[in-house]
Amino acid sequence: MIKQDLFTPIKGELIAKLVAPQKMFLFWDPSQLPKMIIQLYFNQPIEELVSVIRVFDVTDILFNGKNAHHYYEISIPYPNSHWVVKGLTASRSYQAELGVYLPETGFFPLFRSNCIQTPAMAIPDGTSFYRDYLQLKGHEESPPKWRNYVSTYSYYEEPENMEEKNA
Repeated sequence: MIKQDLFTPIKGELIAKLVAPQKMFLFWDPSQLPKMIIQLYFNQPIEELVSVIRVFDVTDILFNGKNAHHYYEISIPYPNSHWVVKGLTASRSYQAELGVYLPETGFFPLFRSNCIQTPAMAIPDGTSFYRDYLQLKGHEESPPKWRNYVSTYSYYEEPENMEEKNA
């Protein structure tokens, strides 16, 4: 089995890793394939185009590339092969796309990342959390009252035997 480095993407991938509660690290393989596609299909070298990362907020939706709650863009150097995105909001899901701006058509995506989830920054109400915790502990420590009267074999006993035992 081939072991892959944590920060070495497979060709044709944009990988997102959450490295802090409000920060994600994006990395990609700056292979020649996207450069050739842009050159052959659009007749423009990728070096003349503006490379962009779009960061989409995709919280609680099935993202199709156009239905994000909102997105913002960051201009980046494509050959850099990595970028750190800061300022993410707590308790949200994010996905990113790496692409280029074409003069005629606008943004052209090359790669889409996996989805990441940012953690909640704090417990919203400490008192309700503590109350819920105490209630849970109370349920864990006291077994149900029927436990002493029912066994796993109760269902299989004869009805007359049960009447004798209850007398």
